[in-house]
Amino acid sequence: MTYEQSLDLAELQADMAFETYLSAFEEGDHPEVIDSLATEALIAQDRCADLRSHDLAH
Repeated sequence: MTYEQSLDLAELQADMAFETYLSAFEEGDHPEVIDSLATEALIAQDRCADLRSHDLAH
């Protein structure tokens, strides 16, 4: 997998995790579920940001 493909995948995963979080929030899921999904979304966004910053460093 190329770097660009890895970055695209990380962006897709971050977007999907955030959309899942928003959906759970709007549906009024249990607060623990919402917290867990929020954490997953933040992790995915951090992973994407790390890949971007790694590219800028080189």
